[in-house]
Amino acid sequence: MKRYVWLLVLLAVLTLTACGENQLPPEPEEGVLIYAALNPVTDKLTRSIERFNEKHKDVQIEIRDYSDEGGLERLQTELVLGQVPDIMELRYYGKSGEDLRKPYGQNPLPGSYTGPAEGYWMPYRQMAQKGYLEDLWPYIENDPQLGRDAVLEAPLKAAEVSGSLYILFQRVEIFTLIGRESVVGARYSWTLDDVIEAYAAMPEDSTILRYNMTKQEAFFNLFSYSLERFVNRETGKCSFGSKGFYDLIGFLEGLPDEVDTEKAQETEEEVMQRIKNGTQMLEGMSISWPRDIAFSDSIFQERASFAGYPMADGSSGSFFYLTGTVLGMSSTCQNKDAAWEYIRTLITPHTRKNKGSILFAQIANTPVNLNDYEAICWYELEIMADTIRMYPQNPLEHIPPYRHFRSGPEIPLMELLTEEHLQRHRDLIDHTTQLFWPEDELANIVWETLGPYFAGDRTLDDTIALLQNRVGLYLNEQK
Repeated sequence: MKRYVWLLVLLAVLTLTACGENQLPPEPEEGVLIYAALNPVTDKLTRSIERFNEKHKDVQIEIRDYSDEGGLERLQTELVLGQVPDIMELRYYGKSGEDLRKPYGQNPLPGSYTGPAEGYWMPYRQMAQKGYLEDLWPYIENDPQLGRDAVLEAPLKAAEVSGSLYILFQRVEIFTLIGRESVVGARYSWTLDDVIEAYAAMPEDSTILRYNMTKQEAFFNLFSYSLERFVNRETGKCSFGSKGFYDLIGFLEGLPDEVDTEKAQETEEEVMQRIKNGTQMLEGMSISWPRDIAFSDSIFQERASFAGYPMADGSSGSFFYLTGTVLGMSSTCQNKDAAWEYIRTLITPHTRKNKGSILFAQIANTPVNLNDYEAICWYELEIMADTIRMYPQNPLEHIPPYRHFRSGPEIPLMELLTEEHLQRHRDLIDHTTQLFWPEDELANIVWETLGPYFAGDRTLDDTIALLQNRVGLYLNEQK
């Protein structure tokens, strides 16, 4: 249904107009800012709004809850009709909410790591292009306590639309593909040709990825997030006839349509064994914390390379995955300075370098605030090192952020981090330029169009022509 949500919204608008009904909420009183909550309203959110309201008698924030059934469609209808909330959540995690305590040692590909199935990403790029959202870079740059020097700039730049920043978020992790540096080279990006060249040197019976990955899994796990490379939303043009897209199809053709689950039950132990004996070249990895650099090395039992997913133009193939609250400000907000004063708390410091006092609830992943990030690095070099020395047999029980994690099979998790590990983490951040923000409708159109070709029912040329036409129509409908 997500594929047709904007069409449904348009039909709803036409129905409301035809029936003469006005189901919009009342306009807020003067001095009241509306906060659109896509996710269930938590005590934490309520307290943050209350603290703001206590400090500001001239302006108040009012929560409008869109987390109920039909709330998303209601919000979209209001946007189309021009009643845009002043502050908006742009990521819906689903009824179960965000899980910050993911098992350590699992190395999922992005397609299996996107949260609850009912989660939803608002189409913020289209919203920005239609003028719904405010550019937040000027607010960051002019904030006396922030500025670009106070944040990790790479994640924010990855979220830009035409050089402007329309969303703000507190934390990120990085989705990437890792492999042995001795096999794939010391790199942060590559093309599909580079992947094939590295694979040619692998032992017989090797695989590039997990041995039982199907065409569909590979498409949605590896390539669906880079489809924006083949479209231009401003002009409505697409370029699926390019060499890059032909290479993508060629890669998928070498994978099975389906696997025999009775004979090919994938387990972490089987995958790790293939990695260990050198018959699996790459593994998907989420880098949440500087320690994940050392963990990646331990998976391959040598220095790991963070090559990322192959891109047609050889650019960065690693993706920032946003965690925590994601907010945008309406371009029609009646008090933008006040709205910014609330939104800015996502990227203001939340930690202090008092021994053992880092607030892990706030920095479960890599924080965007530079002070918080440096506090993590300090913690890894100082506090973690002391704890591992004191409790070498069981350090996990004495380190708060790791108590809920587990290590993978035969992987030594706790080791002393060095400045070199931290520098490699910083380098990975700086070399990551993509944002993981799925465009479900575009990916579904492409996959549905490719299906008959893979089944042998349509030629490749006819498939590309149909794809150009279908995606072209979709892009122009979105303009």
